[in-house]
Amino acid sequence: MKFASQSVTTEKLASRQTLKKPKLEQLDSVLFKWFSAVRSKGKPVTGPMIVEKAKKFGQDLGVTESECNYSDGWLRNFKFRHGIRRLDVTGETLSANQNSAEKYKDEFEKIVADNDLTPEQIYNADETGLLWRCLPTSTLTGGGEKAAKGFKKNKDRLTVLLCANASGNHRVTPFVIGKSAKPRAFKNVTHLPVQYKAQSNAWMTAALFKDWFFHHFVPEVKESFKSLGLPEDTKAILLLDNCKAHPPVDKLVSGNIVATLLPPNVTSLIQPMDQGVIQNLKCFYRRSFIQGLLNADCDVTDFQKKFTVKDAVYAIALSWNQVKNTTLQKCWRKLWPAANPASDLTLQTDEEENHQDALTKVLDVVRSADNPLKTLPEDEVEEWLLIDENEPVEQELTDEDIINIVVNPQPTQNLEESDSDAETEEKEKISWAEAAESLNKFISFAEASTSYSASEIIDFHIIRNKFYTKRQKSRKQKDIRDLFKSK
Repeated sequence: MKFASQSVTTEKLASRQTLKKPKLEQLDSVLFKWFSAVRSKGKPVTGPMIVEKAKKFGQDLGVTESECNYSDGWLRNFKFRHGIRRLDVTGETLSANQNSAEKYKDEFEKIVADNDLTPEQIYNADETGLLWRCLPTSTLTGGGEKAAKGFKKNKDRLTVLLCANASGNHRVTPFVIGKSAKPRAFKNVTHLPVQYKAQSNAWMTAALFKDWFFHHFVPEVKESFKSLGLPEDTKAILLLDNCKAHPPVDKLVSGNIVATLLPPNVTSLIQPMDQGVIQNLKCFYRRSFIQGLLNADCDVTDFQKKFTVKDAVYAIALSWNQVKNTTLQKCWRKLWPAANPASDLTLQTDEEENHQDALTKVLDVVRSADNPLKTLPEDEVEEWLLIDENEPVEQELTDEDIINIVVNPQPTQNLEESDSDAETEEKEKISWAEAAESLNKFISFAEASTSYSASEIIDFHIIRNKFYTKRQKSRKQKDIRDLFKSK
């Protein structure tokens, strides 16, 4: 009673209802996890559906009819325990709904008008799965082999979150989720060009998304507004789809920066990042990946093993920078045509041209190969470009998965080392002297080569001068530290 007397009045204590502990905790937990997963997808759930699912779970868990009768009273108590006020009987169709999309476009334009928002203030974020070491199957199969040995395309996956505003002038730093918190490849790396987090299966989770929103998205948006000379309390809206890994939007609020949801099942129709932006980034990524393979002094299998998650995140960052501002602007035209009215091309034409252009550029790289890659058929290259188009970014739980989570909870894995980088040799930290020697060799090579222009060579000299400045600064800092150590 000590806690009660400190936290509530006598009247509130008298009126407060006590929630009884469920008689069958495992069944209750499993059923509610199933219910939450189904509702997060916008699917309808009725009372009879809950009862039938409870009976199935009960049978799997060894619950007898004498222990649970699944009556109307049982259903009522289940709903009460979990705060379920009502059940939707109809629900929405799972296919993309054009009528819902058109209706939401009107609602969205009203939100924009009521809040006097500009394209600089409205953002969209979306996740995609990336099979970061995946190669066309033929490249992994020798002449006498029927299949590539040891090739597991799903093992090496990352989840990548991309976000930009409607004006195209602010692209948020990519957020990448891998399986390991401290991959070996990250050793001695001080700065990454992406925001990186770990999850045992490289899934997006509500906790990771919330961390991204408050610690990365909000600060970057504020910094962007500051650079534009906008007030500190300028409004911003983040548009999200109904991915169940996204927290409720009322939990994504920081001052005047808030999130709002698209209607279920319209993302393929009007979500901006789905209108060619993600595909554009993946095409750039795969062109970079295949160029790395062609320039590697090893065979295909060895290259795939040596290509690390560090290489992947740098390639992701470079690919994101290669996406044009106009691409980021045009992707909003299906949802908000007024955002960038100057462009006169249709979005469908843009998407077709972007895809064909990407395919052509990758084919050009492949055809320049002095190895079996040169004979790759065009349809296989195109299939490879789209290999992870529908790769999931959140965990899809089966009934068996849900039961296992409740009955056999697993401790958090030690994610200090990456399984995908297990074969990567640990590299020594490169000294300033070694770096200087390599840089000088490269500049000498460039000066003697016809492949580089005079202006490019000047740029290399500028980089070397910056290197020397930073090296000298590093020496001074070391001298100061040594001075304190000697006392």
